[in-house]
Amino acid sequence: MLADPLLRQLSRIYQRPLETPEAACDAVRADPGILASALFLEAAESDDVTSIESALAYCDARLAELAPFVGDLAPAIRERFAEKVAAWSAVG
Repeated sequence: MLADPLLRQLSRIYQRPLETPEAACDAVRADPGILASALFLEAAESDDVTSIESALAYCDARLAELAPFVGDLAPAIRERFAEKVAAWSAVG
Protein backbone atom coordinates (compact mmCIF):
# COMPACT_ATOMS: atom_id res chain seq x y z
CA MET A 1 0.00 0.00 0.00
CA LEU A 2 1.32 3.40 -0.94
CA ALA A 3 1.67 5.68 2.06
CA ASP A 4 2.49 8.91 0.21
CA PRO A 5 -0.71 10.49 -1.14
CA LEU A 6 1.17 12.01 -4.07
CA LEU A 7 2.49 8.60 -5.08
CA ARG A 8 -1.08 7.26 -4.85
CA GLN A 9 -2.30 10.10 -7.07
CA LEU A 10 0.42 9.51 -9.65
CA SER A 11 -0.23 5.75 -9.52
CA ARG A 12 -3.87 6.43 -10.33
CA ILE A 13 -2.95 8.85 -13.13
CA TYR A 14 -0.41 6.51 -14.70
CA GLN A 15 -2.57 3.44 -13.98
CA ARG A 16 0.19 1.41 -12.37
CA PRO A 17 1.78 1.18 -8.94
CA LEU A 18 4.47 3.82 -8.46
CA GLU A 19 5.84 2.82 -5.10
CA THR A 20 8.95 4.99 -4.97
CA PRO A 21 9.71 8.59 -5.81
CA GLU A 22 12.13 7.33 -8.46
CA ALA A 23 9.41 5.27 -10.12
CA ALA A 24 7.10 8.28 -10.13
CA CYS A 25 9.79 10.52 -11.62
CA ASP A 26 10.48 7.91 -14.30
CA ALA A 27 6.78 7.69 -15.19
CA VAL A 28 6.41 11.45 -15.51
CA ARG A 29 9.62 11.73 -17.52
CA ALA A 30 8.52 8.90 -19.85
CA ASP A 31 5.19 10.58 -20.68
CA PRO A 32 4.53 14.05 -19.26
CA GLY A 33 1.50 14.33 -21.54
CA ILE A 34 -0.38 11.86 -19.38
CA LEU A 35 0.04 14.15 -16.38
CA ALA A 36 -0.95 17.22 -18.40
CA SER A 37 -4.12 15.46 -19.55
CA ALA A 38 -4.97 14.26 -16.05
CA LEU A 39 -4.52 17.75 -14.61
CA PHE A 40 -6.71 19.15 -17.37
CA LEU A 41 -9.47 16.67 -16.53
CA GLU A 42 -9.17 17.52 -12.83
CA ALA A 43 -9.45 21.23 -13.64
CA ALA A 44 -12.44 20.67 -15.92
CA GLU A 45 -14.25 18.86 -13.10
CA SER A 46 -13.42 21.46 -10.46
CA ASP A 47 -16.12 23.92 -9.45
CA ASP A 48 -13.36 26.41 -8.64
CA VAL A 49 -12.11 26.56 -12.22
CA THR A 50 -14.28 29.08 -14.03
CA SER A 51 -11.88 30.68 -16.52
CA ILE A 52 -8.70 30.14 -18.44
CA GLU A 53 -6.82 32.02 -15.74
CA SER A 54 -8.24 29.90 -12.93
CA ALA A 55 -7.47 26.73 -14.92
CA LEU A 56 -3.84 27.81 -15.31
CA ALA A 57 -3.67 28.69 -11.62
CA TYR A 58 -5.07 25.24 -10.80
CA CYS A 59 -2.39 23.62 -12.95
CA ASP A 60 0.35 25.69 -11.33
CA ALA A 61 -0.85 24.74 -7.84
CA ARG A 62 -0.95 21.05 -8.70
CA LEU A 63 2.49 21.20 -10.33
CA ALA A 64 3.83 22.85 -7.18
CA GLU A 65 2.42 19.95 -5.13
CA LEU A 66 3.93 17.44 -7.51
CA ALA A 67 7.25 19.28 -7.85
CA PRO A 68 9.35 16.48 -6.31
CA PHE A 69 8.21 14.17 -9.11
CA VAL A 70 7.88 16.65 -11.96
CA GLY A 71 11.15 18.54 -11.64
CA ASP A 72 12.26 20.40 -14.73
CA LEU A 73 9.33 19.07 -16.76
CA ALA A 74 6.88 21.48 -15.10
CA PRO A 75 7.07 24.09 -17.90
CA ALA A 76 6.45 21.45 -20.59
CA ILE A 77 3.52 20.00 -18.65
CA ARG A 78 2.07 23.47 -18.12
CA GLU A 79 2.41 24.20 -21.84
CA ARG A 80 0.56 21.01 -22.78
CA PHE A 81 -2.09 21.80 -20.18
CA ALA A 82 -2.47 25.34 -21.59
CA GLU A 83 -2.90 23.94 -25.11
CA LYS A 84 -5.76 21.76 -23.88
CA VAL A 85 -7.39 24.69 -22.08
CA ALA A 86 -7.08 26.88 -25.18
CA ALA A 87 -8.67 24.19 -27.37
CA TRP A 88 -11.44 23.70 -24.83
CA SER A 89 -12.17 27.42 -24.58
CA ALA A 90 -12.26 27.72 -28.38
CA VAL A 91 -15.06 25.13 -28.49
CA GLY A 92 -17.16 26.89 -25.86
